[in-house]
Amino acid sequence: MNRPWAIYRLATQRSVCRALIAGVAIVIALAAAPRKLYALAAAGPLSAVALQELLDGNARFVGNRPLHPNARPSNAKQHPIAVILSCADSRVPPEMIFDQGVGNIFIVRVAGNTYDRLAFESLHFAVANLGARLIVVMGHDQCGAVAAAVKTYPDPKAGPMLANIYPAVAATRGQPGDPIDNAVAENARLVAQRLAAEPALAPLVARGELRIVPARYNLATGAVTVLPAK
Repeated sequence: MNRPWAIYRLATQRSVCRALIAGVAIVIALAAAPRKLYALAAAGPLSAVALQELLDGNARFVGNRPLHPNARPSNAKQHPIAVILSCADSRVPPEMIFDQGVGNIFIVRVAGNTYDRLAFESLHFAVANLGARLIVVMGHDQCGAVAAAVKTYPDPKAGPMLANIYPAVAATRGQPGDPIDNAVAENARLVAQRLAAEPALAPLVARGELRIVPARYNLATGAVTVLPAK
């Protein structure tokens, strides 16, 4: 066998081996995921388990090493680990951002990541009927709805999309920094607070059975940051 052919064959074998090892690692990780959830659940509240799963998935997304779990159709009963109230912006797809698959997360998307009664009933359904114990209210930078609210505030004729964001605009007026960025974070916080005060959810929050957290997504990096409550 001539030397060039031997080198090519060796390189090909090594590439195949590396691909096989990577595939086995992904299978092991996916198989271990349920065990990880059960172990974490034994150690703390389900909301903490769910939040950590989302943040771990986001870290994989940011690092360009997603597992793409549950990427096949399913007609099994759904048991989402969390509810995501997110903006409808096409650059903010929660399943990809958190590296979750079919049946993993229950998503309500509205421009400006606020809610009305219809959206609330969807959120409440996931908590009351599907067992979700975490709601993430996720805003993002360069949000067109928030930018429009900042530009038009205060407009008494504004529709619900902008009117729902006006409290965040009012709360951040005059603060140092970019007014849109400030309003994006404040809007996520205020919406989370408003949800926690809803009569149908407040008792669960008070008992520690439901956690509602504000978060912010960075379009450039893909990272999700949980925002501190004020």
